[in-house]
Amino acid sequence: MNAYKSLFIVVNICLAASAANAVGGFQNLDFESANIPPGTPVATFVPVSEAFPDWSAYFTTGGVNYPQTEVAYDGISTGGNVISLVDDNVGYGFGPIQGNYSAFLFGGLGSDGNVYSASISQAGVIPVGTQTLTMEAWEYDCSPIVAINGQPINMIPLETISFYTVYGGSIPSSDVGPPVTLSFTDPSASPGMFELDDIAFSQTVLSPEPNIAALTAIGGLLFGARKWFARRG
Repeated sequence: MNAYKSLFIVVNICLAASAANAVGGFQNLDFESANIPPGTPVATFVPVSEAFPDWSAYFTTGGVNYPQTEVAYDGISTGGNVISLVDDNVGYGFGPIQGNYSAFLFGGLGSDGNVYSASISQAGVIPVGTQTLTMEAWEYDCSPIVAINGQPINMIPLETISFYTVYGGSIPSSDVGPPVTLSFTDPSASPGMFELDDIAFSQTVLSPEPNIAALTAIGGLLFGARKWFARRG
């Protein structure tokens, strides 16, 4: 009886471990896992599984998501909504931010006349101890949205390097550990552009930038101190 009970406990532990590992850590955060067949023409459509392994792609309008099975390879939008994987063959003065590939999202006008946002997302577990999410990005005429379970993260510029910017945002502790969905969106109508690469999780805590009110208060204190010392002199 004890042997059966022990076996039952072991089986349940294994099942629990299997369930916990059903959604693992985030993958392909630099988009270098793309598997584009040699000779694929630029500005053509390829399966999402080849362009963005581990990611999902979708357009949204009127609060409704439309999952995509294909995305553009080296496609640059001229005004419409497009999700694209770009490399050095893209032309038009564009190219990947880092490495061989970057994601390029274009919110814009659909063929049905509706305005669509463009998104990629992935379900995974944020590593324990994570404080910050960072990304390298370039955007034009849009305000990209980075969200966890649909809740936007305030991404602030940390450093500008050449043509792109490194952004960072603080991650709520409640999102660390359990499976969550991480999404990146260009919400704009044409001609919004959002290029994305090198997403990473960090244990570094972001230092809050001083706001105008704080700087004004500090300035007032320094001015008052100066007058006080002047009177004593």
